[in-house]
Amino acid sequence: MTPEATGILATIAAVGVESFAQLFLKIGASGGAGILAGPWRARAGRIAAGSSARAWISLGLLAYGCEVLLYTLALHFLEVSVAFPLGSLCFVGVALLSRIFLGEAVGRVRWLGILCIIAGAVFVAL
Repeated sequence: MTPEATGILATIAAVGVESFAQLFLKIGASGGAGILAGPWRARAGRIAAGSSARAWISLGLLAYGCEVLLYTLALHFLEVSVAFPLGSLCFVGVALLSRIFLGEAVGRVRWLGILCIIAGAVFVAL
């Protein structure tokens, strides 16, 4: 694998972890698993700490720590002028995760914006 491909994969992994960090912090800030959409709320309820806002916030902070490490790795292999714009894919990840896990509505205009972000990230990565 080329160094550039390694950097792009590390950036995508960082984006995924950061997207989950945002989700975890939202759940924690809202008081716990009660904000989750039906089937996810039931699954989180099976875990003893699943309803604790503090546990969700801690998980979000831990995820951010992992994201920093992954992004630092990406910067080792990529120019910052490539890595930083790829980080905008976090907007895509957060929209998808909030739709799936929180049941948030994502309208047509927002989906169009998400497609533009994806297109821009592809152009930057090429």
